[in-house]
Amino acid sequence: MHLKSIELQGYKTFAGRTLLEFAESITCIVGPNGSGKSNIADAIRWVLGEQSYRLLRGKKTEDMIFSGSESRPRVGMASANIIFDNTSGWLPVDFSEVSIARRAYRDGTNEYLLNGQRVRLKDISELLGKSGLSERTYTIIGQGLVDAALALRAEDRRRLFEEAAGVSLYRSRRSEAQRRLETTRRNLERVDDILAELKPRLRSLERQSSRAEQYEQVKADLRLQLRDWYGYHWYRAQREVNSARESARVQESLLDAVQQEQADLDQKLTAFREHIQGVRARLGSWHRELSQLHIRLGTITRDLAVSDERMRSQTIQQHNAADELVRLEQRDRAYQDRSLEINRKIERLSDELNEARTQAHLARQALQTRQVEQIRAEKAVRQSRQNLSSLTNRQSQLQARLAERQAQAERQQAALADATQAAAEADKILQAAEIRLKSADVALQRITVERQAADETLQAHRQKIAETEAARKVTLDERAACRADLARLKAQLEVLEQAEKALAGYASGTRLLLKSAQKGRLPGAQGALSSQLDVPEELETAIAAALGEYVDAVLLEGDSSADTALELLVGEAARGALLPLDALTPPPPLTPSPLPSPRGVGVMGLASDLVKAPPKLRPAVDLLLGHTLVVEDRAAARRAVAGQPLTTRVVTLRGEVFYASGPISAGQSGKSGPLSRPRHRRELRGRVAETERQAAALDARLHKIEAALSDLQIKERHLVQELGNAQRQEKAAADAHAKIALEGEQARRQAQWQRDQRERLGAEIRAGETEAGHTSRSLIQLDAEISQAQQYLREQQDVSGGLSLDEFQSQVGHWNTQAAVAERALADVQNRQKEQEAAVEEAARKQAQLKSLAATLESGLAELEAGKGDLRTREADVAAQIEALRNLIEPAEADLGNSELEQEKLQKTEAQARQALSMADRRYSQAQVTLTRRQESLDTLRERIEDDLGLVAFEYVEDISGPKPLPFDEMVEQLPMVPDLPEGLGDTVKRQRAQLRRMGAINPEAQTEYQEVRERFEFMSTQVEDLNKAEGDIKEVIAELDVLMEREFRKTFDAVAKEFREIFTRLFGGGSARLMLTDPDDLTETGIDIEARLPGRRSQGLSLLSGGERSLTATALIFSLLKVSPTPFCVLDEVDAMLDEANVGRFRELLRELAENTQFIVITHNRNTVQAADVIYGVTMGRDSASQMISLKLDEVADVVREA
Repeated sequence: MHLKSIELQGYKTFAGRTLLEFAESITCIVGPNGSGKSNIADAIRWVLGEQSYRLLRGKKTEDMIFSGSESRPRVGMASANIIFDNTSGWLPVDFSEVSIARRAYRDGTNEYLLNGQRVRLKDISELLGKSGLSERTYTIIGQGLVDAALALRAEDRRRLFEEAAGVSLYRSRRSEAQRRLETTRRNLERVDDILAELKPRLRSLERQSSRAEQYEQVKADLRLQLRDWYGYHWYRAQREVNSARESARVQESLLDAVQQEQADLDQKLTAFREHIQGVRARLGSWHRELSQLHIRLGTITRDLAVSDERMRSQTIQQHNAADELVRLEQRDRAYQDRSLEINRKIERLSDELNEARTQAHLARQALQTRQVEQIRAEKAVRQSRQNLSSLTNRQSQLQARLAERQAQAERQQAALADATQAAAEADKILQAAEIRLKSADVALQRITVERQAADETLQAHRQKIAETEAARKVTLDERAACRADLARLKAQLEVLEQAEKALAGYASGTRLLLKSAQKGRLPGAQGALSSQLDVPEELETAIAAALGEYVDAVLLEGDSSADTALELLVGEAARGALLPLDALTPPPPLTPSPLPSPRGVGVMGLASDLVKAPPKLRPAVDLLLGHTLVVEDRAAARRAVAGQPLTTRVVTLRGEVFYASGPISAGQSGKSGPLSRPRHRRELRGRVAETERQAAALDARLHKIEAALSDLQIKERHLVQELGNAQRQEKAAADAHAKIALEGEQARRQAQWQRDQRERLGAEIRAGETEAGHTSRSLIQLDAEISQAQQYLREQQDVSGGLSLDEFQSQVGHWNTQAAVAERALADVQNRQKEQEAAVEEAARKQAQLKSLAATLESGLAELEAGKGDLRTREADVAAQIEALRNLIEPAEADLGNSELEQEKLQKTEAQARQALSMADRRYSQAQVTLTRRQESLDTLRERIEDDLGLVAFEYVEDISGPKPLPFDEMVEQLPMVPDLPEGLGDTVKRQRAQLRRMGAINPEAQTEYQEVRERFEFMSTQVEDLNKAEGDIKEVIAELDVLMEREFRKTFDAVAKEFREIFTRLFGGGSARLMLTDPDDLTETGIDIEARLPGRRSQGLSLLSGGERSLTATALIFSLLKVSPTPFCVLDEVDAMLDEANVGRFRELLRELAENTQFIVITHNRNTVQAADVIYGVTMGRDSASQMISLKLDEVADVVREA
């Protein structure tokens, strides 16, 4: 990653849009003081999220915005945008370029953008933090940081090394672990407090449990009074059950008819689904077959392409061979022309030789004529001597050539023997390589089969893992949905309970009385009537309308409770309804029956019968609802109200009240909310319990799936390891096979080369032997000629005596020389003629080879053309099969579409039928619920009777069955049939129940609560142990992090210390320096000191160094950190300001070395530093007080110079 560019607009002195594109190595920014070049470094720091305006050389946000000048107005926004090249993936985002921008406005607001999208500063910080960029203090290095690196305390200087070591993450984790340790300790203290709180409660619950036993003794006194009271309610409940049973029968018959219609539709829909599934299965099979055919077609197409490429290659080779053959023929013709030229030269040189010899002969004749015998004799002597000398020279040359030829023959024989032996050895090596290659082929095939089997096994296993993970995801989603539902239901239940506690929805007078009861000012209050009634959901509006203002009536017990309540209402100027239970007198039952036939159509029943309430509230219910009929609609109300007593009311499900005396009330005055709240709480509790069971089941299933997934993943790791081993074995076998094949090819080439050498040497030896034979015969002939010449010379010397024949000898010598030159030239031309003949033979051999190659290529092209025709035939067959499958798929897809449309229509019809079935089922369920409730009320009443009276003989009315009476009448009580309650019986029961209440608050769940508290106490005791263990585990984690930080810090410190010593010596041209730990025994907190010894000086403290020496030392430290832990880019802001030219040179060399791993942006005044740059930017301050920018790319300048 590197910084590609930065764009500034309105930032400090950069008023207009300014774009700087940075080189990947070194970019220099130069300019005079005050031109704004350091604002570029501030802008980079600002965009990266810097919040300290002191480091940005300002005091507030407005200081970052161009403030204007006399000739240029100020701007309202500062913007800086930097672009990173992220092709290396340094930043953890899926973009090759990452743009980070920051904007500031004069109102102090800041905006951050990532790739043009607005983000938070936290998002930018997290992104840079993941790459480690935000942790590096030395990413942007100014003169202040250079001074600070030396001025820091030893403990503060440690931070630079921690950033280089990358232990900031470990330190943050250590801090997090310390916070968790503190939390664990607080939890431990809290658990101890809870245990201290539970101990006295345990003792209290133990006392309450013993008091609860006394309650049962007092309760037994009610038994005698309850006999008649239960007899009345028993027979009344049986009548209610019969009414509900008849309603359930009617709804059941309607439900059966709708279910039959639903079954018929389901059967049709199933048939359509089976048809669609069959069509989809066939389409799937055809599509798979079509895919395989496309794959085969692709393979054939690739084979055709390969054949075309081979034919093209062989055609090119054929053309090249033809061209080479033409070239050889041209060379052959040239050789023939040269041979004719050589023959002409031989003829010419032969004529010259004969001419020279003739002239010599004529010269001797002239000498004999002019100087008689003396001159002739001298000439003969000279000629004889010359002839003898020439013959002797030729003899020496031939002897030397023969000796050379013999030595060369010996060398060639030795080379031939070596070549023969080497060829035999190469053949042996080739045979061994071929055997090894066959073995390697077998081994490679076996290992490849094993690797393919391991790969297939791993893929199959991964498919199982994918299926298991899919099941786990589905289960997780279901569990999350279940838990979300559970949280939602609990929240709803909590809201309802809190609303109930806050008395929300009650009338003001009711709230006043209930709050007074909670405070103990109204001890006889038993709550609101609506909170204790059980009203079916569909009847809530009707019952609320029937109750009217009594829906929120406060239930009272005791003689003085009513007076107290009235005083409270009068005192607070409030109004409320009161129901003193001890003083209520229920009205007599309606006569005639409220449900006469046929007017009973649409009549749901008597309101008092449709509402469930505790037995003690039954008088109040009968009083308020005993003369109220509930009907479905207005028509039923009008039918039902006719002929009823004047005290009768008829209420519809919509809350319309018809009085028998004529009046009608309607509208939304009835409040059903208080009546629905108890039902909602019961339903929510049931749904919460059911959802908790579902969540537990899902947890168990998820645990099972995760265990199976863990086993599969463990096995997958083993299979991956096996596949890796197989792949490594396959690679090793393939490498060995390739190596052996290469060795075999090298051996084959070596053997062929040795054979070629052997043939060449044999030909050369044979040619040498022929040449040696010719030379030997020439020497024998020369020996004879030399003997004759010597004999002739002696004869001529005797004749000539001591006479001088210089002139004639010179003439003879001249022609003899001409003859020798002509003879030598003739020999050279004859040698060239032999070489020409050898070249002609070589060209003929190559022509034969090329003709053979052309024939081979011609046959290969024919074979390829035949194979190509076969491929085209196969391609046509596959295309025909594809077309046939398409002809099958298209009508099948059309059939599938039509079937799916028909299925949708049928599904809509089925949905309507299902809705009708749901309605019928709901009505039937409601009837069943009503029957069940009344049956349960009857059973509950029977259980209460048995609980209160013991063994009782129950009598059942018609259509109601019960358990058979016990066969011992003398031991059971007979429950009397009581049509009306005896006067005062209810009061008697109430007084006796009040007596139980006056015994004080009895906790019937004391034993259970005692058990729960004891279990909680024991659980908390166990939690103390777990928290102690967690505290120990966290301490171990902190210790491990300390060890890890110490190791990384030590490793980085040692590396930086080593680089610091070397860089310090290079920058100062000698001397030494070292880094020292202030506390080597505590690597987590130790500081770092610097000791420097300049060349020719003693060791001294940093405070004694000059400004330039301090700057150079700090530069050595910063460069050491960059070399050990390089950053993607680094900004150096005038860090070389204190350096002289010699030091700048060494600074520049180090900068170039570091630029291999880090991109540098150097802000400088020094012309020597600029020499290291690839791109130079110049910054000047314009007349409008805005910075101006010019750029120069040095590589483009070099190109221009070279072109010039």
